Amino acid sequence: MNRPYASRCRLLTDIELPTGKLPVAVRCRVGDIPGEDVALLDTASTWCVLPPNFAPDLEYEPPVESAMRLDTRFGLMVGELIRLPVTFVPDEGEPTTVEATWFLSADWPGPLVIGWKGCLERMRFACEPDIDAFHCEPL
Repeated sequence: MNRPYASRCRLLTDIELPTGKLPVAVRCRVGDIPGEDVALLDTASTWCVLPPNFAPDLEYEPPVESAMRLDTRFGLMVGELIRLPVTFVPDEGEPTTVEATWFLSADWPGPLVIGWKGCLERMRFACEPDIDAFHCEPL
């Protein structure tokens, strides 16, 4: 890799979670929730997606009715967009924090998702699968 990045995180592959298998994932923290979570890294996802069980810790209530809809692999979901920081947990370097836009739906049965709009598009990142590395820094 010719370009240095502010942080290097472990790229996780084929992680089994109760919500299913994640082919590519990263460790992160959402908002002020203590600890870290594993999130699907999905460059094809329009938004980051926040499972409804995160909402109480973030002082949000998942909407049951809304004009905002998202077409997902689980079908059409109704929800709202919220802004919360996500911090990528580094193995080397400094934590990378990005103010992300999250889709929150009471019906989302899937995992925490790091998506393109409002998150990955706001940072520089590179994946090196041969050494399980996710390099990142905010723009």
